[in-house]
This record gives sequence, structure tokens and C-alpha cells, in this order.
Amino acid sequence: LSRRACRQPSCGKHGHMVELTTSAIGGSAERRVASWYRRRGWRWCAHNWIGGGGELDLVFSRWTTLLIVEVRLRATAQAARGSVDDEKLKRVLGATAALVRTHGLQCYRLRVDLATVDHRGRIAVSRDLLRA
Repeated sequence: LSRRACRQPSCGKHGHMVELTTSAIGGSAERRVASWYRRRGWRWCAHNWIGGGGELDLVFSRWTTLLIVEVRLRATAQAARGSVDDEKLKRVLGATAALVRTHGLQCYRLRVDLATVDHRGRIAVSRDLLRA
């Protein structure tokens, strides 16, 4: 997401209108998704981890599984899924490989999910993109 201001204003403190940046909106979506996974027993390990030519939005672990979650915020879940192309997936996998190497996580089974958040805040998850 870019750093430019979003067109949708929001009421701030004392009722004044403030503009939400897309990074603030994206961060809110990532926090919602992180909370969703944590409620399901995943341990939140990292967010916005940068390395290997890409960025990992969310990283979780549970038992012997290392879970990478790409979070996409779009008007619809379908649009969010469509926004992840082969190049984006390559960058995520490059960053994942760097994370595994950097922190010695080779013993973990790897899972990559796509979590989409629509304009109403609904979360939909496409599980295990590597096995799909």
C-alpha cells in the first residue's frame, strides 16, 4: 500500500475530520488478521519483516509449523485474491527463505496463507497457498 492519504475521511478526536493514510488502514487490517490468528492458537512472531527482496506482513508459529500470512485489503475478497500475482508470491517466498535462513528455522513446516479483508472488515483466509 502506498503512503498517500486515503480519500475516506474519518472523525478524529473532538469530532474533527482527519484523513486516514493507506498505511494506517493497512496496519489496522494486519492487526485484525493477527488477532484472528491468535484467537485460533497461533503465536504471533513478527510483522512487516523485510529481507530477501520482499516483506512478510505477518509471521506466526504453532507446534512445528511456521505460518506466513500475506494480508490484502480491498473492496472485496475476490479483488484482494486477484491482487496477489506470481511476482508478489515470488517476493513473499524470497523473504520467507531469508527469514528461515536468518533465524535457523529449517526444522519448521512452511505454510503460506492469504488473508483478505474487505471494506466491511470481514476476513477470509485462503490456506496453504503452496499446496493449492
